[in-house]
Amino acid sequence: MPTIAKETLEKGKATAEQSARAVEQSYSVTVENIRDFNVKMIDMARANAGAVFQFARQLATAKAPSDIVELWTTHARKQFEMLSEQTKELTALGQKMTGESAEPISRSINQAFRKAS
Repeated sequence: MPTIAKETLEKGKATAEQSARAVEQSYSVTVENIRDFNVKMIDMARANAGAVFQFARQLATAKAPSDIVELWTTHARKQFEMLSEQTKELTALGQKMTGESAEPISRSINQAFRKAS
C-alpha cells in the first residue's frame, strides 16, 4: 500500500476512534444529566404535593368564608412563586444538559479539524 494511502487510512481510523469515544462520553454525560433531571422532577413533585396537602389541612380548619378566601389567595401566590422558581431551575438544568452533552462531540470535531489543518 502506498505511504500516502496508508497515512490517510491511519488518520481516518484514528479520527473514527476519537469520534466514537466522544459519542460515548456524550452519552455518559447525557445519562447522568437525565438522572439529575428526573431527581429534580421528583423533588419538585414532592414539594408541590406537600403544599397541596398543607393547603387542604388549612382549609379543613378554616372557621369562616373569609378565612377560606385568604388561604386560597395565599396558597395561589405561593404556588405561583414555587412554579416560577421550579421553571427557572428546570430551564437552567436543561441548558446545562445541552451544553455538557454536546461538549465532547464539539471538542472532538475541533480536534479533528486542527489535525486536518
